[in-house]
Amino acid sequence: MTITLDDHIQVWNHSSVKVMDIRLAVLEPGESVQRYQLPAHSFIYVLDGHAQVRLDQLQYNMSRFHILHGGRGAFIDIVAEDRLEYYLILYKAVMMLPSSHPLLKHHGVDSSFRYQYAFIPGHPASLLLKLDDMYENWMTPDILHQFQARTLFYQFVHALLLQMKQQGIEPVAPDLLSQVLHYIQEHYMEPITLKSLAELFDCSVSYLTKLFKSRLNDSPIRLLAKVRVQAAAKILARRGTSLQEIAELVGYPDAHTLSRSFKKAYGMTPAQYRAAISQTSNVIPDMPKLRTRSALVVTEPQCYSFNDYDSHLHLSGGLTMFKTSRSSSIATAALLLCFTLILSACAGGATAPNNLASGTAGESNVSQQKSAATSETSTPATRTYTDSRGTITIPAHPQRIVDLTGSAIGNLLVLGVKPVASTHDAMRNPYHQGMLEGIINLEEGSNAEAILNLEPDLIITYDYLVDNQYEALSQIAPVVSLKYGGATPQELLLEFGKLTGKEKEAQTWVDHWNAKIANVKPKIQAVVGNHTVSILQPYAKGIYAWGNKGARGGEILYRDFGLKAPSLIQKDLIDGEGTGASLSLEKLPEYAGDYIFTSNWGWDDGNPDVVYESNIWKGLPAVKNKQVYFINTEGSFYNDPISLEAQLQFIVDSFLNKSE
Repeated sequence: MTITLDDHIQVWNHSSVKVMDIRLAVLEPGESVQRYQLPAHSFIYVLDGHAQVRLDQLQYNMSRFHILHGGRGAFIDIVAEDRLEYYLILYKAVMMLPSSHPLLKHHGVDSSFRYQYAFIPGHPASLLLKLDDMYENWMTPDILHQFQARTLFYQFVHALLLQMKQQGIEPVAPDLLSQVLHYIQEHYMEPITLKSLAELFDCSVSYLTKLFKSRLNDSPIRLLAKVRVQAAAKILARRGTSLQEIAELVGYPDAHTLSRSFKKAYGMTPAQYRAAISQTSNVIPDMPKLRTRSALVVTEPQCYSFNDYDSHLHLSGGLTMFKTSRSSSIATAALLLCFTLILSACAGGATAPNNLASGTAGESNVSQQKSAATSETSTPATRTYTDSRGTITIPAHPQRIVDLTGSAIGNLLVLGVKPVASTHDAMRNPYHQGMLEGIINLEEGSNAEAILNLEPDLIITYDYLVDNQYEALSQIAPVVSLKYGGATPQELLLEFGKLTGKEKEAQTWVDHWNAKIANVKPKIQAVVGNHTVSILQPYAKGIYAWGNKGARGGEILYRDFGLKAPSLIQKDLIDGEGTGASLSLEKLPEYAGDYIFTSNWGWDDGNPDVVYESNIWKGLPAVKNKQVYFINTEGSFYNDPISLEAQLQFIVDSFLNKSE
């Protein structure tokens, strides 16, 4: 579904806009701009002349007063038929709305500024006067004049949108797939990640992945790999070019990484491929075909670099801004890494967080490990391990673990194993305080270069990674992909014991835990009897109920203590496959137990008083009988051994202290 002009106007009304550059450009007859990629959202206004203009897949015959809008990442071609003079205005825009705003529920509004339109306004003079004034102020060094240019930009956009409305002009969604394909074809030799592609084209990682899957039955990163190995295959035909040189030319950091990708595509190593060429009179074997719906055209590079962090547009110079050549700094590209990686942060909802930790580098000496790795006598022992994807080879005693599970880091900490890095959500767990010093904070885990620089010998994650994410990680170190939600907390700890060579320590903790449960279980059951217990968390849109596999103490209450749940929770979340379920406030009495463990969602903007101050809540028997216990909000998301210990203590105190 596309957005309407009224939707587009609403987006402008709720956005913060910054003018990045205003330029007056001239093309002489016969001159052209070839496949220039817009580095920011852009307006082009023709002052004089005539040109054939192609914006992605759309062709325009532009002449005096014609105006065109294209979004960041779009490709533009201009061929001047006579002397062409035009303004180019580049801007950045960010929507300033809370995630719960109704406008954001409308499909497409988040990419509204990338929409395209071109027309001749009915009243061009009013727009031209504003553009002339904008340009004059922008080119004046005084900062006040540049500020005036930005205020005039708003007036220009208002006048433009008004004329579009009067003339019935509607914005058109760009062909995002075509844009990304063109970008990959041009920039395959540079560091590209799924996240960087999504950011460049102002869309989410999931949307971009689904788009490629639906239209090409492929992923962006697998397609990038095909482009790279095809380019490598062509270069391999040249005698005298080393494999390392070829790797750097096509976007791989080293010959080993190229060889792995090449063998996946060809079924042979680059050396075998080169030998095959020699034996078949330079006939190159067929490569897998790229299944695209449009040609991949090598484009001319842009001369702007757009930095989202400082919101600054660096110009490479004057009116010849479209006519620069590609930088040849291959070494820089190799240093910045071409591995692809994006790990989603599954915090809240029906899944526990997968991000943890901050701090400084660990105590291991990386340079010493690198030296040791070069010695055959110091090669660490390995063993096999079967995870959710199959059997893999891992270090027998890993020393530099990168944990990307988020919620499971406590399984390492309780065994006395401190990973060198993890993701940021672990820092929210109050039960891990004082245990995370020295652990690198990878934030959401999307910085592949940071992971590579840590030189991990093992990466642990969950199986919700898509194939291209897993493949990218496996190029850095062995990756263990654990099945999410497929084991009890005790079973998961035993798996971590196998991964770290700490099987004995893991079993010892499980034995001690079982002894604790056996000791206190009869006392808890005597208090609760045949009454029911619920775990409920208010959030912005209602209430979430939890069963025996979604943390929040559910494993202890229902699995370990065997307490009874309301029938609705028992059916869907304990006997069924559900983890958590969103339920309406009106039906609260149906799933509220005689005892209730609760807290606000914690990482949600919802006001819990909508529930806690409602007459329905106050009328519940558990509330009237003071049998409601407020669990730790942030700590409730975790079910690792350390968190379970704290939750067990709270549950025991809640039941037994009340009974005394």
